[in-house]
Amino acid sequence: MHKRGKIMNKKISLIGAIVAGAFLAGVAQSALADEAAIAAGEKLYKRERCETCHGGNLQGSAAFPNLLTSPKTADKAAFSQIVLEGKGAMPSFKANEKVSKGIEELYAFVSSKRAAAPK
Repeated sequence: MHKRGKIMNKKISLIGAIVAGAFLAGVAQSALADEAAIAAGEKLYKRERCETCHGGNLQGSAAFPNLLTSPKTADKAAFSQIVLEGKGAMPSFKANEKVSKGIEELYAFVSSKRAAAPK
């Protein structure tokens, strides 16, 4: 291989390593952001006393939905609408600034528990 070809191969390898490193850094940063959102959602769940009806394990009771299995908690839009607008015995939390601002984190927390629940 010519000298020019070797230099080109080294440049390509270096660029590949940089791109891979940037990708991995982005993935790690995304995972940290997800963990932060989940932790914030768990804090909100506890602070707003969601466990009063849905339980500390999110499994609900005879009168209140199981957040781990309800199809409505699997869909972000449906989850947000029910939490913010209320439905049936579920009160509206739209006027609760902490909940309305933290709905993404609350959904992240419920989704993480849902994903980890035994099938």
